[in-house]
Amino acid sequence: MSKDLATDDSGDIIIDPETGDFVMIDDDDQAVATNIALGTNEGELSWNPSFGLNHLHIIENLDDIPSLEAEIEDYLESQFDNFVSAEIKDIKRNGRTATVDLAVTYLDDSGEETTVTAGTEVDNIGTD
Repeated sequence: MSKDLATDDSGDIIIDPETGDFVMIDDDDQAVATNIALGTNEGELSWNPSFGLNHLHIIENLDDIPSLEAEIEDYLESQFDNFVSAEIKDIKRNGRTATVDLAVTYLDDSGEETTVTAGTEVDNIGTD
């Protein structure tokens, strides 16, 4: 069983106030792991700059759903061994920000497909 960073209800990473360490959880909740992966912009983490989804590519491809799904699927496949597919359910635009809602399917420990809802918010602030 793998470990992932714990997040609170707003999606922020939880840091132990006593030790200053990241709080880790057993990966029983695939949705949490998926949201962390999708919500991290490529290059955002100084200690692992190659981790993350390229949010600029996502914002540029909002009108090309097949291309957008392919990019998200390629990324999730590179992050999760049990990844099966991703389907865009909705794109909400709000000015320079967009939220992409997805249904992401994985294989569980017994080999059965399970679908989680996930999403990411992207913006083009600082890109023009």
